[in-house]
Amino acid sequence: MKNIMKQFIKLQLTENNDYFITGKIDLKFYLIHETLTYHLSLTHCKEPNLLDWLYDIEKTVHGDEFFDIRKKKETIALYDRSGWLEGEEYRSIFPDENKRFDMTYKNFEEILLRWEELRVSMPETILIVIHEDNHVSLETDPLIIKEYQDAGYAFDINKTP
Repeated sequence: MKNIMKQFIKLQLTENNDYFITGKIDLKFYLIHETLTYHLSLTHCKEPNLLDWLYDIEKTVHGDEFFDIRKKKETIALYDRSGWLEGEEYRSIFPDENKRFDMTYKNFEEILLRWEELRVSMPETILIVIHEDNHVSLETDPLIIKEYQDAGYAFDINKTP
């Protein structure tokens, strides 16, 4: 049987009501975290938020100088754009396929809606979990958080604890 791994990172609430990442972060978590943070900032300005962008069939690309979000045929692709700027010039207008994380439209919508709920309730700890099929969830239940933390950063879901 193939090992199927889950991974997570922990977001901890600060005194300033911001979340910071504790521990190691890799590209896919960076992209998810940036997307959620970016979405949060857009909900407070005149620019359409990411849910509006997702529902608008005319718009296919969104992002800033640090990351890019593109609608593909059946997925949403998150790209790291750091390193695209060299001085004042872009090296390429096309995203680097090696710096990409894909998720389904439905999952993208789910985490944005969940993030909106969490923005109001402000739990002390949030786990961003990437499941075996690249499905992303945001976990806040203390019992679930403890289970994940006891299992470690990446673990085989086929093994019983």
